[in-house]
Amino acid sequence: MIDQNQKYPEGHFVGMWIGIGTAIGSGLGVAFAIAIGNMALMGIGIPIGIAIGVGIGSAQEAQYKAKGLIRPHTEAEKKQRKVAMWIGLATLLAGFLVLIAVFMLK
Repeated sequence: MIDQNQKYPEGHFVGMWIGIGTAIGSGLGVAFAIAIGNMALMGIGIPIGIAIGVGIGSAQEAQYKAKGLIRPHTEAEKKQRKVAMWIGLATLLAGFLVLIAVFMLK
């Protein structure tokens, strides 16, 4: 659970609630698509969940910031985020290249 006296890095609660909102929204989207009978609507829950997650996370972040429990990122965290961004972009590019290769081989 969340410790009321610990300091958290900026964006901690927004990121946490985006993840929670995405997971819940995915499940609700699948249930909605099955209920309506149109599987094309399966992905509709994800953006709704993300929007709700951003709202809840931002509100919680503001509460903790008012209490002085939000801290800026350390240099190690900034470096780690930059490495993670490059790994994500490389993975996206690799997936795109595989997708192109699959369609070119057909």
